[in-house]
Amino acid sequence: MQKSRKIGLLILLLAIPIFFVLFFELFSTSHYAVPIFYENGIDSLTACEASQSAHRVRPLLTQSTADQQLHLFINTVQIVYALPTECDENCVTILEELARVQGVLEVQVPPHIILIAQLGSPSLPLLAKKYQSSQPDWLFLEGTEGEYPSFLQCELVLPRADISLHETLVLIDRLGQIRGYYQGTDSSEIDRLIAEIRILEYSTDTNEDSAG
Repeated sequence: MQKSRKIGLLILLLAIPIFFVLFFELFSTSHYAVPIFYENGIDSLTACEASQSAHRVRPLLTQSTADQQLHLFINTVQIVYALPTECDENCVTILEELARVQGVLEVQVPPHIILIAQLGSPSLPLLAKKYQSSQPDWLFLEGTEGEYPSFLQCELVLPRADISLHETLVLIDRLGQIRGYYQGTDSSEIDRLIAEIRILEYSTDTNEDSAG
């Protein structure tokens, strides 16, 4: 009788962890899902074209619309940063953080970094000269006077009330969907950005494996 009790206790102890694994696999909701912004469009912005369909970010039109580098940013994860007219201390910090993102994700598929500025901004050519040779996945785009503000408001849906415009990083997935806004001067926010890029890449790989 005592032997039977020991066997029963052993079976129970073995069953408990299996039960918890099955429970969390079947019934738990993932806490690591990256949100999708504006799934129902952005028709609340009166200056933008109304749409009830999911919002997709269209490329910024520049004076050189035939820019050969733009094809690099099709079907890729992107981080977009609107540069200030003069790259101040906060701007330099953000660029350093973006370089950190590239370094951390280098062994995976690093995101492309798109740095945009209004036509005639003195910061853009200076930063392009400084970073383009060492950061091949960075693209520097100068929007036309008419297109740049429209791109910020109607494509990136900026500025936001919670983050200063020139401290905001926008994460865009392979489908052109906005997946997050981040305070570029906050290291913890950059850590969150890195984690969410990894989740997006993992989800993409998993879906491709399932489709295959």
